[in-house]
Amino acid sequence: MVGMKKTVLIEGEAITLSTISVGDLEDIEIDGKTGRKWNIAMVAASIRSAGDSQRGTEAWVRTVPAFDPEGGDGPFRRLVEAMNEVNGFKPVLEKNALAPADVPAAG
Repeated sequence: MVGMKKTVLIEGEAITLSTISVGDLEDIEIDGKTGRKWNIAMVAASIRSAGDSQRGTEAWVRTVPAFDPEGGDGPFRRLVEAMNEVNGFKPVLEKNALAPADVPAAG
């Protein structure tokens, strides 16, 4: 199978994520997880799928900073976005989520 790959720079290190294979889902427990725990597991599986077994663990993903002190997207968010992209997931926006700044307000 040929999957998509995307590399994200996290604290000066290039982290590659790839389309998750069934085997990667066997190595990383996904069942029963929701929210952040599901994202952590899926990011780990996507990193593992790219061939990085050292960082392709939930324990490693949990060490990634959640926020960017300079105000940009946090490293964990960038990993989740890359995981979504290479696996074809389209995140559902919350009903009351703020619109991007470049979208004019309706009305």
